[in-house]
Amino acid sequence: MKRIARHLCTMLMGMLAVTVHFMLTQWLFGQTVAIIYLGFQLIVAAWIVYELIRAPVYDD
Repeated sequence: MKRIARHLCTMLMGMLAVTVHFMLTQWLFGQTVAIIYLGFQLIVAAWIVYELIRAPVYDD
């Protein structure tokens, strides 16, 4: 049960960090730039997750 709670808290903190970062970017540069930047970040994050899933495992 602790593992599930810890995982949920980690996800919540990550979503909070993305939200605050988006709001700060929107305040500094405007909504259009913030949306484009957020889209770029999501594409990079999806690519990293994809690569981590497909990464070969080397057991020596």
